[in-house]
Amino acid sequence: MNRQLSWILAILFILGALLIWRPFDTDEDATINPQFREVPPDFIAQGLRTRVYNAEGKLVHRINATKMTHYSPIGLTELTSPEYRVRVSEDGSEWQVVAEQGSFYDDKTLVLERDIVITHLTDDDYLERVETSYLTIDTLAETMVTDEPVTIYGKNFLVRGNGMIADLSAETLELNEHVQTIYTRLPQP
Repeated sequence: MNRQLSWILAILFILGALLIWRPFDTDEDATINPQFREVPPDFIAQGLRTRVYNAEGKLVHRINATKMTHYSPIGLTELTSPEYRVRVSEDGSEWQVVAEQGSFYDDKTLVLERDIVITHLTDDDYLERVETSYLTIDTLAETMVTDEPVTIYGKNFLVRGNGMIADLSAETLELNEHVQTIYTRLPQP
């Protein structure tokens, strides 16, 4: 019985040593598998401005940032203090979206994080500003989506909700869940 126990303990010890040492796991596996490679940026730019035009040569949207780090193999541009501006139509609304940080994927999806403020730059409009903490913008479809809490400011009102879907070209904004609405009166002149 002692011999069997000794053999079992010896085998367990050897298996444990092999698992810790792992001679079958080489560093070459990490260099072959692209998942384990660190991708260096193609460029890092300070104060870069990106403008995208449609087929007719008209400005569709602009993205500005204090710092941009671009990785072309994975289609990613990391943004510091991004500002996104879009004009919905020639005579239509213009919107500005600012945030602390963001990521731009494959020149079509913009993901923004922290202290996001969406401002309607067109005068005399019902909706003035929207605030949230996370936002995904599809720049081709001109839509904005979030599941985070949202605060909407307008003339004489404030609306709080959770989640939002905004279609800029249709000029619609839909809350996933309404939480609170506050109406205010302006003093009469």
